[in-house]
Amino acid sequence: MKDAVRRLNREYGFNLSDEEIERIAKQAEQANRLFQPLFEVDLTGITPLTKIDKRVKKGAVPKKVKK
Repeated sequence: MKDAVRRLNREYGFNLSDEEIERIAKQAEQANRLFQPLFEVDLTGITPLTKIDKRVKKGAVPKKVKK
């Protein structure tokens, strides 16, 4: 993980110190462990939900704006 942070540091010119690189790498490893169970979920064949606004009734006509 430190190598990835160092590469990004060089690529984007962040000028991070070794201490900052180590701290960022540690946080990234912790986040990876935290989200690992989500990465293992198989969503093959699952259709994502779309946001539904329940305040709008099906077939409702929008109100006209007065000029």
